[in-house]
Amino acid sequence: MALSPQELAQALAVIARWRTDAEAALDCPRCGQNGLALADRSARPYAEWYHLGCAGCGLDETIHIPLGPPVAGGLD
Repeated sequence: MALSPQELAQALAVIARWRTDAEAALDCPRCGQNGLALADRSARPYAEWYHLGCAGCGLDETIHIPLGPPVAGGLD
């Protein structure tokens, strides 16, 4: 089952927290249980991909965050 809009917002907040503290204990955006597994499977600079897994409720979701294309060159 896909994440609801509220769960997606919570998942994005969890990802932001994890990006600032990779050792932080994370809560599942679906059931709230501590111990969410988060893996960064990104293909930068094109996209960010995060896998979220929860043993408590069975959450198994991948979130895709598209990024803008790389900018070539610079100012001369």
